[in-house]
Amino acid sequence: MNQHAEMQNQSPNPLSHDPRVGQAPDFSLDALEARLQELENRVQELKAGSPLPWPASRSRIFDAALDLRVKVDAVRWMLRVSKHLDGPARERVLLTIANSLAQLETAIAPATRAA
Repeated sequence: MNQHAEMQNQSPNPLSHDPRVGQAPDFSLDALEARLQELENRVQELKAGSPLPWPASRSRIFDAALDLRVKVDAVRWMLRVSKHLDGPARERVLLTIANSLAQLETAIAPATRAA
């Protein structure tokens, strides 16, 4: 029985090797809000026909600018929700927000360079 408990404790946990786990995030709520505001401003400047990258499998009826606006609004809501959380739950939401902002910034970069 003791061996079974040891085997369970040795099971691979992908988060146990992540150096970010257990540490406070290195970003603040103010910094995330500033990045989000900058992103909102950049998305508002996009035109419907902006040269954003199109996946080969998607049809052309997809409106990339509208999709980005919806995603930015979703991040805004996550930021609002994070203000009501504490501890590890808040840190997870803030990490998700930071990752989402980085992905959106990467998606918008080609359109703003072309403008």
